[in-house]
Amino acid sequence: MKTSFVIPALIMAVAAPSMLAAQSGVGTAGAQVLQLPAGSRAPALAGAYTATAADADVLFYDPAGLAGLGRSVSVAYQSYFEDIRAGSAAAAFKVGRMVLGGGILYLDAGSIDEIVPDPNFGNQRGKATGATARATETAARLSAATSLLDGRLRLGANIGAVSTDLAGVGRSAPFVDLGAQYAMRMVSVGASLRHLGGSMTNADNGDAPLPGEARLGIAVHGLNVAGFGVALTADGLYRLQEGTVGMAGGVEAGILPGSYGPFSAVLRAGLSLESGDALAPYRFGAGISFGAVGVDYTYQDYDLLGAVHRIGLRWTMP
Repeated sequence: MKTSFVIPALIMAVAAPSMLAAQSGVGTAGAQVLQLPAGSRAPALAGAYTATAADADVLFYDPAGLAGLGRSVSVAYQSYFEDIRAGSAAAAFKVGRMVLGGGILYLDAGSIDEIVPDPNFGNQRGKATGATARATETAARLSAATSLLDGRLRLGANIGAVSTDLAGVGRSAPFVDLGAQYAMRMVSVGASLRHLGGSMTNADNGDAPLPGEARLGIAVHGLNVAGFGVALTADGLYRLQEGTVGMAGGVEAGILPGSYGPFSAVLRAGLSLESGDALAPYRFGAGISFGAVGVDYTYQDYDLLGAVHRIGLRWTMP
């Protein structure tokens, strides 16, 4: 199948969500799916999730956070522009002193009509063949975490693999995530190294390095007055491949779980200060939970391009 016109178009389609997600240095690293916001609650906090231990989605940001969980499952879906879609799923469960888990991210850039050079016009014009080509990326992780010092110190790791299919041209690579957290009564700090590995390889299309990064985070929680509370999160990050730095932060405020029976409701806002995030630096969201089940929503406005919506569902038990 001739894809000389199709493959560049699909590459741009796959890269578009990463650009919209404000990842600087797009084009210098592969595996755009690893640079997308993951999870249900975390995107509304601009991805500042390295020091949290609220749900299974933490494994995408700092696997050590799993050690603070018992059982947790989450799913999320986001529709970008045109036919581009992305989503995630994660789960964790405690086995003795260990917490085991796994997560998957996917990016579907939709389909594009195949256009090939038309010899009737000296190959200067395109001709539709009637066929279509797709672009997809998938990243999967297996996780393990444990805690020490009466649960205050948490350590965790992921092993994972990412694969890309651009109009039938495939690449793949393994990677490792490492993380640590230290939890105090009202403050937690975390650090992680993500996407450590080589490059996505293809004999005909060269190598694309993975988007490795180092993250440092802090989370302030337990600020509670008459059942209304506030939680703050902040992350600093350094992108190993691009050599760039960034910051992200989020705030969550509302009726906390347990204050008024099993019901809780919060509003969220996040801000990313990465250099490539001028298009949509702000995120806004909300969450409603009843007992162990919660529903989350995140909104981003991309001005002329329109709005992006994410919906997610979480279930967490001690």
